[in-house]
Amino acid sequence: EWNDVDGYPTAVALFEGRLWFAGQTKIWGSVSDAYTSFDLDKTGDAGPISRTIGHGAIQNIRWILPLARLMMGGDSSIITARSNSFDEPLTPTVFTLKDSLTVAASALRAVRVDSSGFFVSQSGRKAYETFFDIQKTDYSGKELTRLNPDIGVPGFVDIAVQREPDTRIYFVRTDGQVACLLYDKDDQVEAWWRIVTDGVIENVVVLPGTLES
Repeated sequence: EWNDVDGYPTAVALFEGRLWFAGQTKIWGSVSDAYTSFDLDKTGDAGPISRTIGHGAIQNIRWILPLARLMMGGDSSIITARSNSFDEPLTPTVFTLKDSLTVAASALRAVRVDSSGFFVSQSGRKAYETFFDIQKTDYSGKELTRLNPDIGVPGFVDIAVQREPDTRIYFVRTDGQVACLLYDKDDQVEAWWRIVTDGVIENVVVLPGTLES
């Protein structure tokens, strides 16, 4: 199914012992605990998973994010892959796709902080958090740039998360500056500030260490 004519996967992730690919309007999950096998002759709950994503007029998948559930960012919505119950694993016979947010995702990868995911909308100017809502028993979302809409006007081109000494989410902008979100869910802290240098910042990366930097 992957070739120069039909295209190749545009997103990849590991989740529940499977290697997942998504591209165009389809998603594929490998044989359980056999990450390089998509053998259709393998049957049962451990067999490979292949589904068409029929949500919206267009639905190219931009990214896959493994949270408590498998999340996918598409052209017209954020999609959740579900089983019958929250802790039940995904299988070829227990696999349902539902829209969680009607927000179009950009091609910029999504990142994870604990049980929440962070991504940029298709405009490239707005940052969103998606989190599990107990009342809805599904993932909800909120715009993080709603109180500071100018912070993302130049557009975001890269993203990374730092957890020590504080949780900071870095969004590199097209103008060479970085919009940094200081985030603390327990204390309800969401504070934006900019990193400005005498040069141009093109990318951001967080390296492991005693204090990440």
